[in-house]
Order: sequence, then structure tokens, then C-alpha cells
Amino acid sequence: MSRKLLLSATILAAGALSAPAFAQDTVAPAAAPDATVAAEPAQSADDAIVVTGSRIRRPDLESASPVAVVDSQQIQAQGIVNTQDLLAKLPQVGIPGLSKTNSNFDTSGNGIATINLRNLGDSRTLVLVNGRRFVPGVAGTSVVDVNNIPADFVDRIEVVTGGASAIYGSDAVAGVVNYVLKTDMQGITARAQYGLTSRGDNPNYTASITGGTKFGEDDKGSVIANVTYSKDLGLLSSKRGISAQDCSNLGCGPQSYSSYSAQGRFQFQNANNSTGLSTNNGGYASNLFSFNPDNSVVLGSGDGFNRNSVRRISTPVERYLAAVSGQYAFSSAVTAFIEGTYAKTKSSSQIEALALDSGTDVGAGYSIDNPYIPAAIRDQIAARNSDGIADNDVTSIAFRRRQNEVFSRSNSNDRDTFRIAGGFRGEIAPKWNYEVSGVYGQLKDHTRSQDIDISRYANALDATTDATGTIVCRDATARAAGCAPINLFGYDTVSPAAAAYVQAAVPREVYIKNTQFVANASVNGSLLTLPYGDLQVAFGGEYRREKSSEDWDALTNAGLNSGNLTPDTVGQFNVKELFGEVDVPLLKNLPFVHSLSLQGAARYSDYSTIGTVFSWNAGGEYSPIRGLRFRGNYAIANRAPNISELFSSASETFPSVQDPCNNVTATSNGTYDAACRAIPAIATAVNNGGTFQYTLADTQGINGFDGGNRNLQEEKGKTLTLGAVIAPDRVPGLSLTVDYFNIKLSNAIGTVPRSTSISQCLATGEAQFCDNVIRFANTGYIQTVNAQYINIADTKTSGIDVNLRYGHALGLLNDDRLDFNAQYTHTIKYDTQSDPSAPVYSGVGNLEYGEVFRDKVNATLSYSVGAFSANWTTTYLSPMVDTVRSEFAGYASDYSDEIAAHNEIASRFYHDVQLRARVGEESKQMEMFFGVTNLFDRKPPKLEDTVFYGTITGTTTASDVYDPIGRRFYMGAQIKF
Repeated sequence: MSRKLLLSATILAAGALSAPAFAQDTVAPAAAPDATVAAEPAQSADDAIVVTGSRIRRPDLESASPVAVVDSQQIQAQGIVNTQDLLAKLPQVGIPGLSKTNSNFDTSGNGIATINLRNLGDSRTLVLVNGRRFVPGVAGTSVVDVNNIPADFVDRIEVVTGGASAIYGSDAVAGVVNYVLKTDMQGITARAQYGLTSRGDNPNYTASITGGTKFGEDDKGSVIANVTYSKDLGLLSSKRGISAQDCSNLGCGPQSYSSYSAQGRFQFQNANNSTGLSTNNGGYASNLFSFNPDNSVVLGSGDGFNRNSVRRISTPVERYLAAVSGQYAFSSAVTAFIEGTYAKTKSSSQIEALALDSGTDVGAGYSIDNPYIPAAIRDQIAARNSDGIADNDVTSIAFRRRQNEVFSRSNSNDRDTFRIAGGFRGEIAPKWNYEVSGVYGQLKDHTRSQDIDISRYANALDATTDATGTIVCRDATARAAGCAPINLFGYDTVSPAAAAYVQAAVPREVYIKNTQFVANASVNGSLLTLPYGDLQVAFGGEYRREKSSEDWDALTNAGLNSGNLTPDTVGQFNVKELFGEVDVPLLKNLPFVHSLSLQGAARYSDYSTIGTVFSWNAGGEYSPIRGLRFRGNYAIANRAPNISELFSSASETFPSVQDPCNNVTATSNGTYDAACRAIPAIATAVNNGGTFQYTLADTQGINGFDGGNRNLQEEKGKTLTLGAVIAPDRVPGLSLTVDYFNIKLSNAIGTVPRSTSISQCLATGEAQFCDNVIRFANTGYIQTVNAQYINIADTKTSGIDVNLRYGHALGLLNDDRLDFNAQYTHTIKYDTQSDPSAPVYSGVGNLEYGEVFRDKVNATLSYSVGAFSANWTTTYLSPMVDTVRSEFAGYASDYSDEIAAHNEIASRFYHDVQLRARVGEESKQMEMFFGVTNLFDRKPPKLEDTVFYGTITGTTTASDVYDPIGRRFYMGAQIKF
């Protein structure tokens, strides 16, 4: 055993950290209806529970780390179908990386629902179910798709922000979201719900049935199961005025439509001028031509294409869910438990047909003898080629055209997720408990879309006329293989035979498979009795193995379809861990010391990929008087690189980048010009008064490769929380928590922006930048700019969380009650730096640099009387700005033309209401409810200026930040029997 391992094991054996996964036989004290914070502090040991963020039993609210709780009543009171929609309203939760309103353009992730604590990224938020890991829902990551967790099977959701790696391991840098499922139920509950917007679109349906029973002598056994079906039909961009048309700096409408039109835009080409004849018309009206709706020729670029007419604001998601949980107590020493989840999720995207360019995509356009060329164009070609001006000679016709008749780029996703967890727990001695458990999870994701075969497309473009006057493909071998010539000149001119031929023989598809296995054993209890209470410890070990694979079709692997070359990715890792936790009561029930205790936790991890990692935290609590408690915690957290970051193979892309050397001359004196002239090929180009200058073709030809890095190391996070809890006995039902948080994430995994690699290679010559930039030796033009994952980024965030709850029986009417709770986060700082040489950008109040609200509030007011209840929820989002900057802003004075405060976005209030009424007794009861989301139909901001930072394609707004759908009604019924 290594010295480091021996030392860590000794510390743990002495009483350092962790116990069983979330104790299933413990239930939080009953909270007031619709409470979103934990219930009032328990007053006896019998009320102690295991709270997320610790594995030692303690009274609710008595945690050194802030814990926010959403219970099942709150889920019902807002008509929630997917728990992501509810959690996104919490101030601690940032903008999700994947949701139904920001994933329409994702290759395989559309419709996935993820959680992002503190805006530190979904991969730094650990999602648990009953304190145990859940199989990832995204290839190569640790990110959980919460679509797979049925809302009606959730008893409560506990959220702990800040580093929790010492308790739960990697991925908990930002915190933990723990779904605690229902375990005890007698009878059956059935629920159905239907929703529709005030505009009559975006319908959604949900039906759920949950049943449970107890069995055996003295009810030693129990089982509970749930089946849920839900379907959301999504929403087209054309259904909302804000997103119905393409927008740009020219405004919204035809002036901003895509030049890749459905009828095509064509350009005469000259063998001596690869960019076409547009710079020398030679007296001719235009070198561009297109078509009118009747397919008559029009000189010029013609009408554009409104891409938003076919895009989606929200992707449709259909879910089939089944979950079961059971346990049986053979004795106080042995209780067996098991839980299983199965989810089938279907989603799809809808985007515009492929925009194909003859030069960059196919490599060739039409030859001038192509029989499909319209007569009017043939006549103009003949005139140009006989006028004696060589620069006007037409040798080919380039095109850009949308492939509407050929195929749709839209994809469909089928995901099957299976998870089973089980084990044994019990009492091994007075005040000592154990648990052993195992978890196995598997995701299978099949994404499928149509595509084209570039080789076939080139064959179909090259057409001629045979002896019978029939237009055929010129290549005899291609004809024998079924080649059908393709006519792109005009609207709907592609024949079904040509469309079928140029389509790929197999669809563009990827099969994703994630598997996860976790084994955990732990013990917790009282190590010894001190003068002021028991010294409690929890310790144990865990083994985890994860594997992920992405298997693409052969054409995608070879880069022979419409997409870039994408290789398969296969990777796996395992980790062995020791963990421990200790809670030391120092003083209790003394003058000015109602209680004083210290807590500590540690975890030693040995990864097959990065080696050993050590995480720890230390904290304490001090209560001078009953009802007032101060708490603090400091944590060192880690996140190991995931499979994608480590093992993804290099995939090709064609980035849009600038070269600061463009337009350099022998005498220019820009920031980078001297460094540019030090490149031999550029020095040659600028000799004798020359200018180093890119053509459009040179720029469009720059490629790059993105990929993983097996030399990555862990990310490191430092978290400090300091706070106070007020729960005065003289005001029953009142609790207030105020906590300061400060999180520093360093060595974060990211990629150096390509523009940074280019500029900093010139400025510094450092290998970490220059290794990414490859120039042609003979011309000096950039050939390739790569972007590989490295440990390079930093993020710092801090702020204040306030949580207020008050509930009280009013006594105005029989059994009436008023409950109020509010959660508020004030973010002081959110600074990011992509690499040590980059400028530091503040994301507070800025959509581009982090989408972090300075102030965010979620408040709920509930009133109940007898069989009726009403619930009003308000979410406040403080003002934002949308800032546009140049590609090299902040790196050099001549590229720092940053435009500040671009797009001022006003603050917003969103209001949701619900009314409920029930009939019958508790055991046999029917409950009906009606609700409105976004009651006042608050519109999202329109972000239509030069660059759409912070917006989602197809929505012309930040649709994952603001509500893009508008007022929505829902109604339903729930029956218990």
C-alpha cells in the first residue's frame, strides 16, 4: 500500500466520513403544504433523518450546508409534469444545458432535461435517486436526464449547493440534487392532466397511476409502483410572432432570409477566377441568377429562404415511465430493499433542409453543357463566351441551394433507460447501522435522420443527353448503379428518382450506449459518548464502473455525407473509493451555548484514468440560543474528466475564424503584424509592396478537429458557505435561513477558443497555442485550427441565498391556513476566464458570459380552507444585457472594439396560479385542479441585433432563460381509492 493511501485509510478508520446511501426508511417530518424548504427543526432523536449533503442522521434543517427541499405537494401545486420545469425556478438553479426549448438543433440531445446548479454546468451537478447515482442520459458524460424520473413517484427533492465530493464523489462540485422516491403507500392514486396554451397550441397530456400496499406479519413488507405516460407536442417557431421570421442586423423579414433558397442561387464561374465573375460584369446585368415562383429566370440573387418557418421553439417529447420500490424487514438486523426504473423517451427535432454549396460541400458545380440549364441562361453563356473578353468566359455554374425535395435534416430519438438498485440494511448493534447496495443502469439511445451521399450527389450533377435525347448521368458506372440526374434549377425541380439516388443508402444515425455499475458498503453510528452527546461517524467504500460508446454510421465516419467527419467514441473507467464522515458535539445546553458541534468528511478516490484524488470538507454549527443557529462549511471538491473529455476521437469541423495577419503589408504596424511577417511565407507575400490577403475560398477552407485528451486531470473546486438559521419558538411556523456562498473552480476542463490560439500563438509563441494552429508552408494561410480539451479554465462565483417560510392557521374560517415561502439568491460575482491569457468576463446580468441573474426570486403563497386550496407562485428575474464583442476583444487594442450593454433586457415577473378542490374522505377521494402558467402572458425579449449571443436558434430570444411559449392552461383530476 502506498504511503498516501495508507495515510488516507488511517484517517478514515479513525472516524472520518460517510454512511449508507440515502436512508429509505427515514422520512422527513411533515412539512406544511407547498413548502419548498425543510420543515421546522426536529426536537427529538426519533425525528432525526439523513439529509442530503451528509450521511449522518440529524434533525432536519440542522446541516452545516444549506439544503432546499421541494416536496410532492409543491410539485402538484404547480401542475408539474417534468421536474426540470419546477427546479429551474429555484434561484440556486441555473440555465440547463439541455431542455425542450434549447435542444432542437442538437444532433442527439433534443428533448433531454438536465439540471445546472450555480450555472457551473450540468456535468458539475450530481443528480441522485435515493442518494444513489443514476445512469447518465448523455453520451460520455455524467449528466442525468431527469425525464426518466416520474414526478408522481417523487416524495421530495433535496438540493445542496456547493462542493459535496467528499460525500458523494466526483461531479458534485456545484452541488447535489437528490430525488427521494415514495416508499410507503396504501391504496391507489390515479391522475390525469391536459394542457394547452391560450393560443390553442402546444398541447400536452399526462396520465399516471401509483399504487402501493403493505404485506407480511406486522406489515414488514411494502411495495409501491408507478406507471406514467406523458406527451408534449412541441411548438413551431412560426407559431409566435417573435420567432416567425429570420432576423439579423438588417431586421426581421425577407432582408434577413437565408441565401440558400429553395429555388437555388446560381453564379457564373470562370476557370481563372474561383470566386466567380461578380467583380467584372463586363456590361452584363448580373453574374447571379435565380428563379421566380413560376420558375422563370430572374437575374440577381432572388428570394431568400425563411428558415424559422420550419424550425421549432420547443421539441416534442413523449415518455413512458415505470418505477417500483419495495422492501421487507426480516428482522431489525436485515431489511432487503429494491427499486427499479424503466423509461422510454421519444423526441425529435425539426430544422430546415440542408443548405448545400457546390464549392465547399460537393466540390463541383454544373458544367456549361448540362442539359438542365434553362435556355435563357444558355443564351447568356454563349454571349459571354463569344464576346472576346476572357474574364467574362463562363466555364461552370456554382450554386447554393436548399435541399427541400431531397431530404429533411430533422432527426428522431428513441431512448431506453433501465436502472435497478437494491441491497440490505439494518442494525448491527445499538446505535450502529449498516447498508450494502448495488446499482446497475443502462441507457440505449438511437438517433436517426436522412442524409445524402456526397459521391452520389456529384454523379447526379454531371448529366448529359444520350442518343435518344434522354437526360442521364454522364458516368456509365454510376448509371449502372442507378444514378438519376438531378435538376436544381428552380422550385420543386428535383425528381423523386434523383432525390432517392443522392440519399445515403443508410440514414445518418448514431447508437449510444451508457452503462453504470456501483457497489457501496457503509456503516454509521455512535463511536463513543461524549459529555454533550454522541460522536457519530459514518464510513465505507464504493466501487463504480462506467462505460459509454457512440457508434456512427459508415458515411459519417468517413465524412462522405452532409456532416463533417465524425469518428466513433468508446471509453470506460472505474474508480475505487474510501469515504468517511464525523460529527462531534462539543458543547450543549450551556449559557450562550445552546449547541456547538464540528463536522468533517473525506473521500479518497483511485481512478483508472487519472490516478488518486482526495476530497474533503470541514464545518461547524453554533447555536447561542434555541431558535438561532450559525453554520459554516469549507470544502475541497473534485471532478474527474468524463469519458467524452478523455476518449472522444478527433472530429472534423469547419470553423469561422479570422486571421489577424489578413491584410498585413511590409509597413503595417498592427499589434500582430511583426509576428505575422516573421512567418516566412507571409514575409514573401508582402515583399515589394505586396499584401497578405485571404480570399473567401481560403477562409472557407479552414478546418479543425475537436477531440478528447487522455492526459486530462481532475477539476478542482473550493467552496465556502457561511450562514444563519432562525426558527424562533415564539413564532411557530417561521424559519429564515441566510447563507453566503463562494465557489472557486480551477483547472476546469475546456478548450482554448480557436481565435485565442491564433492570436496568442502570434503574441507569445507558446506551444499550448501554436500546437493548435497549422499554416500552409508555401502560402502562410491558416490550414487547420484544432481545439482539444485541456485543464485551463477558471470560474469564480459568490452570492447570498435567503430562504423564508411561514405557515399559520388563520382561524378566520374552519381549518383555513396560509403558507408563504420565498427563496432569493443575490449573485455578487460570476467571473469566467477561458485560459490564463484571456480576459476575465463577468456573467452577472450578462447573457453572453454566463446568463446569471443578479437577483432571482421564487415565492409561493398558498391558502387552504376545508376542501379548497389556492396557490400563487411568482418568479422574479432581474435585468440583463446582451453584449456583443469582436472575435479578438480583450486580447489586443486593435481588436478590442467591444460593444457594451447591447440589448438592454428589462426585469421580468412570471406568475402561476392553481385552484384545487377535493371531494370525499382521505382514503377515497377525488381532487380536481385548474391552473395557469405565465398568467399575464409575459413575452420574452427579442434579441435580433448583429450577433445573437444568448439566444437559441429558431427562437430569436434566449428561450432557455425566458418563457418563449406564453400563457398556458392546464386542468386535471386525481382519484384516490
